Amino acid sequence: MTERPPLLERPPQQERAARAPGRRLRGPHAVAVPAVALALAAVHATLGLLAYRNFRVGSWDLLLFDETVRGYAGWGAPVQPALGVHLDVGPDLIALGDHFSPILVLLAPLYWVWDDPRMLILAQAGLIAVSICVAWVIARRVLGPGIAYAVAVATGLAWPLQEASVVGFHEVVFAVPLILLACERLQARRPGQAAAWAASLMLVKEDMGFVTVMFGVLLALRGWRKLGVWLAVAGLAGAYLSTSVIVPAFYGHGSPDGDYYEAFFAALPNPVDTFEVVFSPVQKEQTVLWLLAPFAFLPLASPVVLLTLPQLGERAISSNPNHWGLEQHYNAVLLPVLVVAAVEAARRLPRRWRQAFAAYAVLAAVVLCAKFPFADLADRETWRLDAHEQAAAQAVALVPAGVTVEADNEIGPHLADRGTVLLLDKTPRDAPWVVVDVARSSFPIDSLAVQRDRVRLLQASGYELVLDNGSYAVLRRP
Repeated sequence: MTERPPLLERPPQQERAARAPGRRLRGPHAVAVPAVALALAAVHATLGLLAYRNFRVGSWDLLLFDETVRGYAGWGAPVQPALGVHLDVGPDLIALGDHFSPILVLLAPLYWVWDDPRMLILAQAGLIAVSICVAWVIARRVLGPGIAYAVAVATGLAWPLQEASVVGFHEVVFAVPLILLACERLQARRPGQAAAWAASLMLVKEDMGFVTVMFGVLLALRGWRKLGVWLAVAGLAGAYLSTSVIVPAFYGHGSPDGDYYEAFFAALPNPVDTFEVVFSPVQKEQTVLWLLAPFAFLPLASPVVLLTLPQLGERAISSNPNHWGLEQHYNAVLLPVLVVAAVEAARRLPRRWRQAFAAYAVLAAVVLCAKFPFADLADRETWRLDAHEQAAAQAVALVPAGVTVEADNEIGPHLADRGTVLLLDKTPRDAPWVVVDVARSSFPIDSLAVQRDRVRLLQASGYELVLDNGSYAVLRRP
């Protein structure tokens, strides 16, 4: 068997192939690859739109992103009144005081076409489509077009993207195509372009600067030491400025999510306690296994997997249980790293083993769909509104446009284009209109008894009960 080149080196013919124009989509692939990507993205969009229609996407976070993009689209400040009032810092809280995500301004033109939260769900599906195309390019360069289609399908079906799609929209999904683009340029031996894409991650969220740092390390490992050092320094500076200067300055009361540096440096003097925190509860290790298993653990054989360390480390020392498991959007940002790392590792395998890996990746992604949100699309009940959801739609229809309304978490996004929406929490906000879930406990009150008491207190203070359909109460102040 012919000896293969080391992972970090290429023979001259591979060097020329990486730089050749053939890396772009040409011939039948120029149609087939986008078609595959759009088909898979359409499934993600359908999943997200159904979750929205079924009142399973909350104000936290879809309403907050809608307020941000709506502000940019109107050439104004990206204020988040729902979050600002909830945190008792006022309705004029700038979105950059919550998270440093200026990249959201790129979505403003979409709201000139349709200013609706569902446009964000469609935009997220579009980012997934782009990611699938770039994953194909990366795999095709070293594994051939056939296996590249398998990698593209496995990427589009991957469970972290399913979980991200079913919870609405999150800014971290921007990181998925950006990481893939940075890795593709690195694979093509265009280090300057790769560094530029990696640096753009700092515009996605304040903690993504640490991923930029690790990409600098990767550049240094590949031989571009000076550029890698500069990128790592820029990533550290960007992370520090965004977390410790910009976000606190806009928030006005420190960072609402705490200081990443405080958590990190607090862990250093207590290595034993830190070790215990990192590896407990067991869901943390289980999450890592769920991430690696669909790619046959091949990512562990590539240094690209280093890019997962910042996000995994941050989540490991987090006290928020939402960060530990399989749900939510947190695993989506790890997916592109695992795809690239698996492709790099598969490059070193014999041809027959490469084909086996491709078949396994697709089969694993398809089988796992039965456990994750895509399975809901096969359930007829997903396509219907149940009694509680019909009651929610009835409540939404009664709230007029141009008013301020305190709304239950699941109701808020459906009122986003009507006026100012505040999150119904444990503190009455004296809004002219109020919508309360009286059948199920709802975040952030999370107490059905308290929610029902709120209706009685509002009525006692002079509010008129406009609707009580057994699931929702709608009240207005005369």
